[in-house]
Amino acid sequence: MRFSLLGPLEARRDDRPVPLGGVNQRAALGFLLLHANTVVSTSDLIRALWDDPVPPTARKMVQNAIAAVRRALPADGQVALRTAPPGYLLRVDPGDIDVTRFHALVDRGRADFRAQQWEPAARRLREALALWRGPAMADVTETGTVWPELTMLEETRLAALEDCLEAELALGRHHALIGEMTSLAEEEPARERLCGLLMLALYRCGRQPEALAAYQRLRDILRDGFGLDPAPELRDLERDILNQHPGLAPPLRTARDAAVTIEGAVAAEGAEAAAPAPERAPGPAGTRRSVSERKRASVLQVRTRVDVGYGDSECVDEALNELARVINEEARRYGGLVRETLGSVRPVVFGFPRSHEDDPERAIHAALAIRERITRRVSAFLGVQIAIATGEVLATYRDEGDTVPAQLSGTVPHAAEQLLAHTPPGTIRVCRATARAAGLPPLPEGDDVAAAGRELTLPPPAPAPPSAGTGAPLLGRDRDLAILRGLLGDVERRQRPHMATILGEPGIGKSRLIAEFVAGLPGPVLVGRTPPYAGEPLAPLADTLRSLPDGADPALRIERAPAEAGGAEWRRHITGLALDTPVTIVLEDLHRADGALLDQVEDLTERLPPVPLLIVVTARPELRQSRPRWGCGKRDVTTLTLDTLSPEDAGALLPRASDPQVLGLVGGNPRHAEEYARAVRACTGGANDGAPPVPARLRALLTARIDTLSLPERAVLRDATFFQGRVRVEGVAALSGRTTEETAEILYALERKDFLVRWRPITTPLVPSGCFWGEDPPRAPERASDREYSFRQPLLREIAHAQLPRSQRIAGHRRAIAWIATLPPGEVDLLVHHYRQLVVLNSPQLANDVARQARHALLDAERRATAAGAHDTAARCRRAARDLRPAPPPRPAPARAASRRVRRVGDPPVASYN
Repeated sequence: MRFSLLGPLEARRDDRPVPLGGVNQRAALGFLLLHANTVVSTSDLIRALWDDPVPPTARKMVQNAIAAVRRALPADGQVALRTAPPGYLLRVDPGDIDVTRFHALVDRGRADFRAQQWEPAARRLREALALWRGPAMADVTETGTVWPELTMLEETRLAALEDCLEAELALGRHHALIGEMTSLAEEEPARERLCGLLMLALYRCGRQPEALAAYQRLRDILRDGFGLDPAPELRDLERDILNQHPGLAPPLRTARDAAVTIEGAVAAEGAEAAAPAPERAPGPAGTRRSVSERKRASVLQVRTRVDVGYGDSECVDEALNELARVINEEARRYGGLVRETLGSVRPVVFGFPRSHEDDPERAIHAALAIRERITRRVSAFLGVQIAIATGEVLATYRDEGDTVPAQLSGTVPHAAEQLLAHTPPGTIRVCRATARAAGLPPLPEGDDVAAAGRELTLPPPAPAPPSAGTGAPLLGRDRDLAILRGLLGDVERRQRPHMATILGEPGIGKSRLIAEFVAGLPGPVLVGRTPPYAGEPLAPLADTLRSLPDGADPALRIERAPAEAGGAEWRRHITGLALDTPVTIVLEDLHRADGALLDQVEDLTERLPPVPLLIVVTARPELRQSRPRWGCGKRDVTTLTLDTLSPEDAGALLPRASDPQVLGLVGGNPRHAEEYARAVRACTGGANDGAPPVPARLRALLTARIDTLSLPERAVLRDATFFQGRVRVEGVAALSGRTTEETAEILYALERKDFLVRWRPITTPLVPSGCFWGEDPPRAPERASDREYSFRQPLLREIAHAQLPRSQRIAGHRRAIAWIATLPPGEVDLLVHHYRQLVVLNSPQLANDVARQARHALLDAERRATAAGAHDTAARCRRAARDLRPAPPPRPAPARAASRRVRRVGDPPVASYN
């Protein structure tokens, strides 16, 4: 069993995660792991879990947490948690803890560093840093826990990183380190050694003014914040930079070192386009990979105004703390991210780090809840204004292991600030985009800020009831409907409960199928739905009994709070109802449920007595991520996965005059077809004017689905969008700078999560053609690097690609061009798409130069393809080059005859302007 503390606390057994329970259990296990194989007293555990004041039941809570940890640990004897006065002892192999491996690698790397063995020192230190997946025990420290052990661990990481940077500078890799060192200097602006390394790297890159500016920034920070001057070593380094001391010159590098740090430039024209570009060497293990993405988000801002005439500062401080607690709780409840306070404004972002399809509604619900709680609790000397704005936001993550973005930029925060200026105290104001997305009445048109928002007095419309049909016909689901009806017949005949799980991507028609199935059933149908926001864990179970028909026995209803209606009580009520008649229970959107509800539902068929009860569960594929073995090995359990509709069925949901491109974007998803049908009718009145823009609801739906992926998976998915048709592992690896093995593994994970589909298996016969080996000759096993994929949904590819900033799209197309230059001549026509995109993406001032370079490169590609006999490929390159030719300049108008007439005596003089 292996434990990971360098990031969110994680325990894995046989490469499978082990559930660790709540915060107290995780904190207790983490503290014991930091002191593994030594006795930790109970009082030390109490001080680690709680600050003053310590709750009266702290000792009992520690005992409960230890008991929960013991249940989570395996019983194979490899890990043992024992009671040892005056506390507890965790016996574990030190090699199974990543902190121990980190310290061992750092010690070996520093030994090489002291011996000036720069190559092994850099390699081992990078290997140690690669163990970090974010801040140490991030899920525990997020609650405000601060341990000296974690502070020392973070300091060790920074010191090891500085040693690694110095070793790599000694190897002459200053060009490759500039970006990483600049980001680190922004995070740790007062670290003098880091500043000196950055100055040296900038100087060696020929950026002397920036090196001196870095020194000036550090000196200002130290003087203003601490009243200190930089260390003498830094002052000497500044003087040497000013004097261009020869000792600062980069060391001599071998060809191997140079190959690691130099990236191949894109050959744009002439013979350079024909020359194969060098491969982009992936960064060493542990290097930071920054990620940027564009998404639509809603920003809620709360401004506090304090009555300066109120003299009791302590009361003001208590009220402000209460306000901050209310904002944090409601933001957590509705899935918002609380950012750093800017003066008297507290911003909350909905849409980061994970998007939801209803982020504007979540922001409005959170604003209403905050206002209600503030009105009841916060004193009258505080005035609170709330504003919500929705729009595009650009997020930047410093590393793929980060859980939240380091920077958010865009016009949305400024729009919210402008709305705050027109918001009276005690009210909420929303922008036009927020009101439209939340389904509120339309706001009046206008250009001024006051007309761009409206005070929110009522909550947004309630969501549609569960299993509500859309009015569209049910197409392509006859087999699934027959299976459900057959299961209901088996339940009635066998008098035993059965559970059917219906899985499918968003919009595939799960609720529509359930609505068709339950229509006209003779027995009662009980419906519960997992809410999108955090609430009582077992509330959907209690809601099923509240949905009983009016004629049902009142004794079978649950009128109490959901928290009081536990799983055992709910099963008793259901059993009593099913004794008289077959019952169908529908639980929708179970992928949103937490562990308590999933535990109750997953074992229902084994906990219920023999009664005619059919439980139908609907969920998205994310359920498989939280519960990979959902339903496996359970009695009387069936799982249905809904496939996409055929082109004929999907086309029946669209207007007849729709553009054929719309059918390709729909991808067989009925919800997509209905949204596009609505958009076609609204935009064109049914006329065939091309594909309309992506409907806003579909964009939000698919963006939320993309955000179910981890940050590295999202990055690789976006890299795959640069390719049309087939997506190759080598091509994506060339774009992302990852190894082929890592890229193949992530693409395979995207295939399992239904984002990609395998194009076809590539196999190679082990014998030459013509040899007789029977019907099927033996074939070589498929390699992961040979796999080819395509996007399961074309619309998903379009939305994922649009999340990339324009600068990254330009860089991605250039890297794709460099990779295609290494392919055989018969595939050079792949350049056409990327050069066309470069022309479109560049500014008008550069478009002509880019088009000229692209035209020359395509003509050279045509010559290569012709020489290789790939005439079709050559023709496509030639046509693309011809399309990129600039339009001929307009011909000058013919001169008028009067201008050529000879001036005669007596004509009026002609005016001349010199």
